[in-house]
Amino acid sequence: MENNVYIKKKNYLQHRLSLFLSQQTINNKAHFGKYAFIIIMLFAAIPMKAQMLFSENLTLDIDSTKTIQGSLQPEIDFKTEKKHVFTIKNTANLNVLIKQKRIINLINKLEINTVGDKIAVSEGHVHAEYRYLLYRVFEVYPYAESLWAGSRGMVFKLSAGLQARYRFVNTDHLKLFANTALFYEFEKWEDVDAPTGTNSYLYSRSIKNHLSLTLEYTIGEKWDLIATAIHQTKPKDYFRKARFGGAVDLIYHITPKIGIRGAYRFIYDSHPIVSIGKNYTAVNAGLDIAF
Repeated sequence: MENNVYIKKKNYLQHRLSLFLSQQTINNKAHFGKYAFIIIMLFAAIPMKAQMLFSENLTLDIDSTKTIQGSLQPEIDFKTEKKHVFTIKNTANLNVLIKQKRIINLINKLEINTVGDKIAVSEGHVHAEYRYLLYRVFEVYPYAESLWAGSRGMVFKLSAGLQARYRFVNTDHLKLFANTALFYEFEKWEDVDAPTGTNSYLYSRSIKNHLSLTLEYTIGEKWDLIATAIHQTKPKDYFRKARFGGAVDLIYHITPKIGIRGAYRFIYDSHPIVSIGKNYTAVNAGLDIAF
């Protein structure tokens, strides 16, 4: 009986929310922005951990007048449990422009937890690429990335390869580009459900291809929307043992340099090597500071 009441209330709220959003017009942008911001912050407490880094959603528009540019995305979390738990997260994105056509891009995320008097690095990743602009809309670059202490039992990941990006649409308000890559991937997993007395660690070494499509859309003067769809697999497997990913970032600019970023991530691993769920979803929110 209680479950039926809950479902009815949930469906009623969903109906009222959809009715409200359908009545929004261009003249009601301020109200829409306010409610969208509230929705983002409601999801901010859900942790963000994944086995894909979604670096496409962090690709910056390069200012040719600046040699060094980038962004910071700090987050702070505090919990009062048996011991005080204080968490600091930061994603740093640094771009160094070399002779107008070459860019060194470094993306780093670090998560530090303090539990009582103990301090530990619980998660992080590093992504590096050397971008070379062959033409105005086409660039190629080698890249390497590493992820450690990830969720879902993945202890460590290292991958490196060659990637190419082509921009189909490149206007002030709309950008659409595709990425393709061939890369080597090494992963170390821990199977927490492994039988007692057996080795709980499993390893994956493979050559894979990567295909992604990214859309960047500027909404008015305050909002940016970035959406990416990713497909990764071994060249011989196609869709049989593929890993799919989706990412959506919504950024509200308080000032030209400071904003709030809400992020959604989805991963579907059709053939995980340890006993985990195939679907993975995460939502997060935090500051976005450009420099």
